[in-house]
Amino acid sequence: MFTLKSSAFANGGAIPEKYTEMNIVSPPLNWEDIPKGTKSFALTVTDPDVPAFFNFPRVLAHWMVCNIPASAISLPEGASPGGALPAGSVDLNSDFITSFKVPNYPVGYAGPWPPDAAHRYVFTLYALKAESLEITPSADYIEFCSKVLPQTIVAATLIGVYGPAKNPLPGS
Repeated sequence: MFTLKSSAFANGGAIPEKYTEMNIVSPPLNWEDIPKGTKSFALTVTDPDVPAFFNFPRVLAHWMVCNIPASAISLPEGASPGGALPAGSVDLNSDFITSFKVPNYPVGYAGPWPPDAAHRYVFTLYALKAESLEITPSADYIEFCSKVLPQTIVAATLIGVYGPAKNPLPGS
């Protein structure tokens, strides 16, 4: 069975503070039992617990990466932003840039930053039947999904929990 894991936290466990809020260091990830026919991977980290007062119509995308080569079996700690993503991988803007317009926020991983209570953060790795996808770096989560989901063979998830928050949002 295709699985996604992290040496930093267990599935359903607490995400260490090192990978949250303004630290902006992505956690280490590794995957096993890659499905036959996989030609590349895509990755998202989403927050499905966005509070109603945000008036946000969907999950919040904290990280989106596409074109991870099929030969990759892991991402090291700090792979994003600006770290050691595998050659050919493309880090995309998080919702901190595309939706909230937080000034000077880096492209790539945006750590958990719950404004109200503990939130779940869903890391999803998609095994794709396409070698690469044409997705603009400014794509939002909806555009990302419209390109990734039709090419998905199977997805693996890892859920971490973090909160409560100390601050409402970066830059606010």
